Amino acid sequence: MRYYYDGKAKVFKMRGRVHDKIILYNVNYKKHIKIRHPEIDISKIDEILKEPDFVYKSSTNTKIYYYEKEYLDYTYRVVIGSFKKSTKEVITAYKVNNKNKLTIKHAYCVYDKETHLEFRAMKRELYDDLDYYYKLFNIAE
Repeated sequence: MRYYYDGKAKVFKMRGRVHDKIILYNVNYKKHIKIRHPEIDISKIDEILKEPDFVYKSSTNTKIYYYEKEYLDYTYRVVIGSFKKSTKEVITAYKVNNKNKLTIKHAYCVYDKETHLEFRAMKRELYDDLDYYYKLFNIAE
């Protein structure tokens, strides 16, 4: 994970499964996440963003995303929101307890590791569908 300085503020640069540019201000980590949610550290946040089990939004038009990953018996959640047009910012990260495991936040699933197709597989599937279309309508390529 890389970092840079924005003035005097240290900023960590991360990549997510759904978003390429995600930042985490060191101040936010030290003064909020580390104090209120000591069970999660920067390396775990980075891992959750790169390899989540699920990515959710509460609705299709919100700019807040919830990355979730299960470790052993616990589920961890990283919440990101818009920073700039193409950049997202980590708002918070925490261990999910049972009372808020399934909430309204799970209304719109953006990514599910069990059903997600990689781009190559999707391209191959579309190519196969194109062959089916040609056969169905008796069209020459």
